Amino acid sequence: MAIPLFVYGTLKGTGSRTRHRLLREARFVDSASMSGRLYDLGRYPGVYRDSMKGRVFGQLYEIPQDAAPRALRSLDKYEGPEFARRRVYVTLRDGSRRVAWAYVLRRRPVKAARQLTSGRYDRKRGAA
Repeated sequence: MAIPLFVYGTLKGTGSRTRHRLLREARFVDSASMSGRLYDLGRYPGVYRDSMKGRVFGQLYEIPQDAAPRALRSLDKYEGPEFARRRVYVTLRDGSRRVAWAYVLRRRPVKAARQLTSGRYDRKRGAA
């Protein structure tokens, strides 16, 4: 069984065929969203889940079971200690909901971080 992963920032692909190098073995499923608040942290974004208010938009991928341990270790390293991998509910475009892994901020963002009220992160701004 494949491992679902929701991405919303520098890991997003530019289309269903173009994906981040760490997701090269993953299959793009669909655009999706999750609850939370999205912040611009400079070179990358972060989601903080202090309440269920707000929507964060991104993409849902499935990592093949046999590639998952290695892929998740690489993703954990890429995200660093500032982020924790957590299970979240994501909503797909057709309205269905699924459980997926997502990287969320461990702590409230610094006051200088700007909330992106649109819930969307423009990859061109980040360090992808």
